[in-house]
Amino acid sequence: MNRRAARLLKAAALLGAAGMLYLLLASGNNDYSNLSVAQYSDYLRGYINSDGEAAVASGGAGGVSDAGGKPPASASRLQTFYQHVFQNIIDFSPAGKCRRAYKDACPLDGDVGNRPDDYGKWDRLSYASLSQCLELDLGETAELARAHASFIDELNRLVLPKDSYHGDGIVTVGGGKFSLMAFLVVKTLRNLGTTLPVEVFIPPGDEGETEFCNRLLPQYDARCIYISDILPQQMVDNFEFKGYQFKSLAIIASSFENTLLLDADNFPIKPLDSIFKAEPYASAGLVMWPDFWRRTTQPIYYEIAGKPVDFKTRVRNSIDDLTPPQVYTRNLDDLRAVPFHDLLGAIPDVSTESGQLMINKSKHLATVLLALYYNVNGPNWYYPIFSQKAAGEGDKETFIAAANFYDLPFYQVKTTVGVDGYHQAHGKGYRGVAMLQHDFVQDYAKYERARAAIDRKYAKAGLKFDPDYSVESFYKEYFEDGDDSGKQPEVDVMFIHSNLPKFDPYTLWKDNDLIEDGKHIRSFGNLKRLKNYDVELENFRVFQETLCAPTHVPLFKYLEDKMDATDFKGMCGYIADRLEFLEKSHAEATSK
Repeated sequence: MNRRAARLLKAAALLGAAGMLYLLLASGNNDYSNLSVAQYSDYLRGYINSDGEAAVASGGAGGVSDAGGKPPASASRLQTFYQHVFQNIIDFSPAGKCRRAYKDACPLDGDVGNRPDDYGKWDRLSYASLSQCLELDLGETAELARAHASFIDELNRLVLPKDSYHGDGIVTVGGGKFSLMAFLVVKTLRNLGTTLPVEVFIPPGDEGETEFCNRLLPQYDARCIYISDILPQQMVDNFEFKGYQFKSLAIIASSFENTLLLDADNFPIKPLDSIFKAEPYASAGLVMWPDFWRRTTQPIYYEIAGKPVDFKTRVRNSIDDLTPPQVYTRNLDDLRAVPFHDLLGAIPDVSTESGQLMINKSKHLATVLLALYYNVNGPNWYYPIFSQKAAGEGDKETFIAAANFYDLPFYQVKTTVGVDGYHQAHGKGYRGVAMLQHDFVQDYAKYERARAAIDRKYAKAGLKFDPDYSVESFYKEYFEDGDDSGKQPEVDVMFIHSNLPKFDPYTLWKDNDLIEDGKHIRSFGNLKRLKNYDVELENFRVFQETLCAPTHVPLFKYLEDKMDATDFKGMCGYIADRLEFLEKSHAEATSK
């Protein structure tokens, strides 16, 4: 058959498939049960690329409560929808539990990074090497694959009710000490001019946050949402949710269509009101941020998910998906030693840090639901499969895996994670206190400039192996922060993920933390990089104003359960002393 005939036949097949898909989606009953995964993926991508209304579209009025405080009809329909989703999870979750046993031949003995001193370890990321780690027997693999396929089949039968979600907003998970930290995040947002509404998700067992939810948050256009508003009782009875799993639930339970999910210890230090209109989010509907390490997902996941990976096609070199593979691959016909996740179809590098995530729940409905499935079954199965032996195991890879499964668009920031912290006294070494994540809009602008520059470069130079190329040289040329010429502007820090120690005044006081030789010290050492936003000072001002007023007001259940009047006096003494130190040292800290 000649090429012209082949092209005509292919076009006719595509038109036929598109016609069948149109008829199915346009039919009145919206029954997608006959769609394959590929057809459903085409439908979802079509919705993302369309400004029109679609079967999963949300928009218009609606939400969790109307002006009178009563749930609108759309909320009831949404709860019914998720009852079906959760019942499918109950019905199609795999039995048993991962043994977390690793083969003796596993070459992973620590995290594998992206710097030149890690290049010698990249052979540990090949298909053969990653397959030699987490042990799953044939029965376990078959059960996981059966359950995964059954759940995916059921997703095609579900249609998100119209007007389920609306507007833009921020959601975080509270409960216990995290309610107090979430309040610090809300205060930071408002201090820096962000007016987006905020919803704080309260997990089961923490519903006693009456004063925090009813008295404090409403002053800042923020409110609590409860698991009981969205989660059917049989789901609570069948699964013990905790930790990372709550974030996936919080996305579902929030009323916003465009949602920024934040950990409760993650402080945005730029105004955020325009982020959902900015590229690449406006087009892709999903933006994520990087972790420090390369991906170590067990290749058997792709067998479980029925997701094909093309072993003959390399499409990236770690974070570099712009340079043609011929430039950095000696032999494109032999990719056995190439990191597995550089291949077409695999989840791209680097691994994801989920302290912040932006998602459009209509455009990425399938991503949200499949990520929920992965999180519900995360501790038992998917967390070790996605992260085998890597640091930070949890929900971090579930969203990117779900989007990749459906071939839906997303953008992961390229700018390397920053770190802030301080050098401890008496030779105890450096203590990192926060991960610094960068402005995705500025990062994407660099990415697009890099794309144009690389296209020009290889149009002139031609495609051949370059022994001087490296991921490091690629990053330095196109993404490294700032240079003296001003041609490479620094990407702003957007989020301070303050993970250790957390801004928990009770624990800081009890541990006598951030005090050396009897004197308070600063934990953030580079305020210039944070545009001189003094996160320690601002948070301790909130502690003083909210917790240590002359007349005690019980606002946080976490503290009321732990402390009596004497304890409050001791904690507030620590807060007062530390606040005085931070105020006195502010000018010097911001002048460095």
